[in-house]
Amino acid sequence: MGRTDEYVLKHLKKILPTEDACLDFIFAGTHSWECSCGGTFTRLPGRKQYQCSHCRFQIAPTAHTIFHKSATPLTLWFQAIFVYSNAKRGLSAKDIERLLGVTYKTAWRILFLIQQALRHTNAHSPKNESGKT
Repeated sequence: MGRTDEYVLKHLKKILPTEDACLDFIFAGTHSWECSCGGTFTRLPGRKQYQCSHCRFQIAPTAHTIFHKSATPLTLWFQAIFVYSNAKRGLSAKDIERLLGVTYKTAWRILFLIQQALRHTNAHSPKNESGKT
C-alpha cells in the first residue's frame, strides 16, 4: 500500500489554497447553495457574504463562529485547526506562532477559540449509556 497524502498540511493547502476556497468550504458546510425562494447564492465581491440571486437575502457564513470578526486569513485558521487536531500532546500558542508565522497575540487567540469551540462541542454532545460524555 502506498502512502496517502490525505492527512498532511500540503494536502490541506491544495484543497483550501485561498480565502475564497475557505469561505466556500464554510458556506457549503452550513448552508445550501439554493435559497428557499428558488434563487442561488453567490459571493458578494469584496465581502465575506453571499447573496441570493432572486430575493437578495444575505448570509455571512463566518457569523457566530470562531472566525467571526477576525482579520486573520481563513487559510491560517484552517492550518491552525489542522495542526492542532494532529498534535499528539497538544500545542502551545508559541508553537502556533512559529508554525504559522503570526504574532503571539494572534496565535493565542486562535488557540483559545479553537479550544473553546471544542469544549463547547463536547459539553453538548449526547451522553452514552453509562451517563458519561
